[in-house]
Amino acid sequence: MIALKEVSKFYPPTARGAKPVLAVDHVSAEIEEGEFVCIVGPSGCGKTTVLNMVAGFESVSQGEILVGGKLVSKPGPERAVVFQQPSLLPWMTVFDNIGFGLTLQEGRKTRQRDKVAQMIETMGLGGFEGHFPYQLSGGMQQRAAIARALITEPEILLMDEPFGALDAQTRADMQKFLLAVWERLRPTVLFITHDVEESIVLADRVIVMTPRPGRIAETIDIGLGRPRNWDMILSPEFLRYKKEVLTILRPPRDASQNAG
Repeated sequence: MIALKEVSKFYPPTARGAKPVLAVDHVSAEIEEGEFVCIVGPSGCGKTTVLNMVAGFESVSQGEILVGGKLVSKPGPERAVVFQQPSLLPWMTVFDNIGFGLTLQEGRKTRQRDKVAQMIETMGLGGFEGHFPYQLSGGMQQRAAIARALITEPEILLMDEPFGALDAQTRADMQKFLLAVWERLRPTVLFITHDVEESIVLADRVIVMTPRPGRIAETIDIGLGRPRNWDMILSPEFLRYKKEVLTILRPPRDASQNAG
């Protein structure tokens, strides 16, 4: 479904005489249809840059990205994006915000009100159709944003740290909720996070990136089964995956450093 082939991204120098900034360096990966893949890595490692290139928001400097076998050169309706901030339109109700994706797709205000109502129920927002974003909690705002992304039935859902601004309990609730929706609708998901536990809870595979310039250090298959049992976060297997990812992210210092 998604193929990155030797993808690199340079940004122009910010000062005279400076060199271009290499943000992503020869990244290659394949994501299968219906798969849930997380990219985890330190801040500034190029995770979001990779997502933006897959979304078509940014161009690649070298290499190529294919979606469904077609070269990515711009955004497309088969790819929906959910950002860290819900970015709902404040003057629209929950119902109209969710239906806005269909409105854009159809070129006029959508008449598929039954479809919007069904999505509202799927997302657990029943009873809040007439509320405005400021009247919702952070978790409910993010549910509405995810609903707006899914209402057009995209093949791919690109998520850039969508739960990063939420408190710990709400974040855990949203992880459970997202997996329940994914099990039902089965889009292909590329999910960016810096939270190691979150990546293991959600993903079929975790791609671990190095500090900038971002490269793929390792890809780890997460064999925790589906649907996920939420007691698993205390299991030896979960802790083994967590240790494996953390070891890649924070390799032990060499002997000379330890001696110092």
